[in-house]
Amino acid sequence: MPTTIQIEKETLKALQKLKEVNRMKSYEEVIQMLLKKSMKPAKSMYGCLGKKSIREILEGLRDEGERF
Repeated sequence: MPTTIQIEKETLKALQKLKEVNRMKSYEEVIQMLLKKSMKPAKSMYGCLGKKSIREILEGLRDEGERF
């Protein structure tokens, strides 16, 4: 069932741009795509620090005076 919503002109321009770039037929498609992207689980950060050990990563993070 179609409905009407109010949005700012800048938002409309952004939706129009996304619609053109993604070659979509309707704003409904654009909004659905944005909703799906926003609901994806966060990407795993596993391995982002390379092959460093935890000791190498934590080394030097605190001054000697701050250690217990």
